[in-house]
Formats: sequence, C-alpha cells, structure tokens
Amino acid sequence: MCRGMLRVGMRAFRTDTHSPSGKSVRPRRRTLLVAALAATVTMATPVVTATPSAAASCPSTSVGGQEIGSVGFGQRTVPVKSVTYPAGGVLTPPPSAKVAGVSDLHRPLRARRGSTVITWHVRYGKGCPGSLNPLLTMKPGKKFRVTDERGRQRTYEVDEQIRVPRGQYDPKWFQLDGPRRLTFMTCTDLKKGEFRKTAVVIASPVR
Repeated sequence: MCRGMLRVGMRAFRTDTHSPSGKSVRPRRRTLLVAALAATVTMATPVVTATPSAAASCPSTSVGGQEIGSVGFGQRTVPVKSVTYPAGGVLTPPPSAKVAGVSDLHRPLRARRGSTVITWHVRYGKGCPGSLNPLLTMKPGKKFRVTDERGRQRTYEVDEQIRVPRGQYDPKWFQLDGPRRLTFMTCTDLKKGEFRKTAVVIASPVR
C-alpha cells in the first residue's frame, strides 16, 4: 500500500526561571515534559495507516462502503467505491486490494465528458495483490468494461501507460471538462519500503 508521512514542526522554548534574588535558575527536569517531547518526536516519523499484519487475510470487498460501480476484464470484476481525493491531496483508495476507489472530487463513472479518477492499492498486505493490477500490463488499444452508478455498462480502451515520480501529475488527467477519460492511479517502484513512483493508466471510451 502507499505510505503517508506526518510531519510535526517543533519550536524551541526557553525554560529558564528566576529565583527571588533575580538570578536565572534552570528548572528541574520533569518526567511529564520528557514524555511529551518523546511523543512529539514519535509523531514526526513516517506513519503507515491501516496496514494489516503479515498473518492477516486480505480485506474483503465489503471494505469502503457501498459499491457504486465496477471495472471488469475477462472473468474479473472489481467493485468501485466512492472516496475523497482532494486537490493536491494524498492517494487514499479504500483499505483493501480487492476494491478500487473513484474520486468524488472529479467526474462520476457515468459522465460523458471530463476525467474520472480511479485509485487502488497495488498490494495491501502479504499475498494480497491489487485486483486492478492487470491494467498495468495492458497495451494501448486493449479493451475493458466499466459499469457506472446507474448500472449501465460501457467499453473503454487503454490509451497510455505512464510512470511518474509521486506528485508530478499532469493537470489534464484531472480535468472536469474536455474529452472523456478514465485516469487510473496506483503506487509503483517499491524501494527500501517506499513507493517512489505513481503508475497512471489513461483510458477513453470506445466509439
């Protein structure tokens, strides 16, 4: 799964006090102060959210709330759930490798113009590869099906396979107007426990 980073700024405070004679006196160390500083330092380290243990089974398709549509290819159908993906925000698909999330900030699955942004975990836990991972190896022109919020099915084809450093995204992938497209995004290029890049798959409807 993609890792998040929580950074906490720390300010320096002067802790000298003064005795009745007016001389500066260093206060005694307090256990409470030491504990508070230790907690602050802990918060400044990378945090992995909702990571299942190695022995855990893969989260089910019920994760993420109600299914609003699906993506299908071959015999596989992947449920899609609604997720909040704010502009400039963090990639946050539902916490399961078996489902995908569609951004509620962009166009819905049923749209005829603009971009629908769909995200998923390339893996979530040991032995739990992402159900949409086959998209990553589909060549341009390869077709798949999408069922929208109203139960209507439409065929799309892959236009581009792109790999970019995380955060370096093309604004056209998120346009609310213009040509109809699906923008699929997930993490890739795992090195030393960190995903360094984002895999992007662009698809358009078959005419």
